[in-house]
Amino acid sequence: MWRDGCRLMMRPGVAGFVVLAAGCFLAACAARPLVVTDPAYPTYPTPIVPAESHGTEVAAAHERAWTLFQAGETKAAEEEFSAILVSNPDFHPSHAGLGFVLLASRRFDTAIEQFGQALLLGPAYLPALLGRAEVFLAVERVEEAVKDLSAALVADPTLTAIRQRIAELEFTVLMSQVALARQAAEAGRYGQAREAYERVIALSPGSAFLYIELAKLESRQEDRSKALERLEQAVSLDPSALEAWMLMADLYLEEGDLDLAEQALFRADAIEFVPEVAAGLAEIEVRRQAASLPAAYSDIGSAGELRRGQLAALVGVRFESILNSIEVGPVAIITDARGHWAYQWIIDVVQAGLMETDVNYRFQPDIVVTRAEMAGVLVRILRLVEAPPPSITQPIFADLAEGHLAYPAAAEAVAAGLLVPGVNGFQPNNAISGEEAIEALVKLAVVAEIG
Repeated sequence: MWRDGCRLMMRPGVAGFVVLAAGCFLAACAARPLVVTDPAYPTYPTPIVPAESHGTEVAAAHERAWTLFQAGETKAAEEEFSAILVSNPDFHPSHAGLGFVLLASRRFDTAIEQFGQALLLGPAYLPALLGRAEVFLAVERVEEAVKDLSAALVADPTLTAIRQRIAELEFTVLMSQVALARQAAEAGRYGQAREAYERVIALSPGSAFLYIELAKLESRQEDRSKALERLEQAVSLDPSALEAWMLMADLYLEEGDLDLAEQALFRADAIEFVPEVAAGLAEIEVRRQAASLPAAYSDIGSAGELRRGQLAALVGVRFESILNSIEVGPVAIITDARGHWAYQWIIDVVQAGLMETDVNYRFQPDIVVTRAEMAGVLVRILRLVEAPPPSITQPIFADLAEGHLAYPAAAEAVAAGLLVPGVNGFQPNNAISGEEAIEALVKLAVVAEIG
């Protein structure tokens, strides 16, 4: 049959007449065989015939068809391969050859079918694996392309260039999956996002950044224990993951574990200095100090009317370093505060001259603090830390004349931005709340550049 290559034949299952050997290009009809010096598709691997088919007519026809294809005679090559497969449907090299013709013609679906048929007949047939991978890439089915390329590498481990290509494609697949997970998280579909991240981690269990992103998601869902577990995995993979250590510190702070939070911040600081580390360590110190304070101290912020003992405690804690640096004489005599929870701070502020006792050495810790008294304490602290007086014009109050004893302190406290006057004036005799007092002392510390 193959010797008579010039005759036209009708084949069942093939549309129209198939030119079996493309006229004079056949060895039986031409004076010399077609030689291709500049292949039309040089990157396509030649679909070689198995050793047992060498020297056969079908092998020769297959080689002629491939030569036509590389000569740019795509239509003729397709007819040749199709004719071969009509007579030899189990000849897998020609299925692969036809697959390449269809790939070059951008008929991707039928190309996949032909490569698939070649692999059914010749499992692990390298040209078919490589060809189908190219088709999968053309239609953006990257994961399937990676599978075929991986199988090709198993079939021929010497294909080192494929190994790099697989790595690049796997990264592309990974990042596309990460993008889907991020989109779900941004849209508030946390359950879907979580599942997506877990699938991606299964694909790339050694990528620390995936555990960090999933930890962020789980912390948003208030699943701190799971988030911390993810972060531990992240830093075990990448001990230099600054973001993981910082997030870990935040989560430990939320749980109230100051020691572990501090350790995480120290690890972060060893990687790179960032302002958040210093702020976190300062917060830990504040929390440790607060944890060591009496329970009554935590109630000050919610007090509608601040008491003198509470004010002494606020000043003593906030300005501890200043009070400790003052040289004082004998311990102040106070006759009515020994059993009070803020007794030591009461002693400190009296000895520093920030608050006073009456003529009978009574501090009266349970008496309500007025706005006028608060202003006086604030101004004394300003003098103690040698803060410069405000440069703006002193305010005028409708309810407090300039000749009043309380006016200088009230005016300076308002001018410095420490206290805010009321609608009808300074209101010197009104009680100050715990929240107002705390806010004023925080502002004073900023003005005085303390803490």
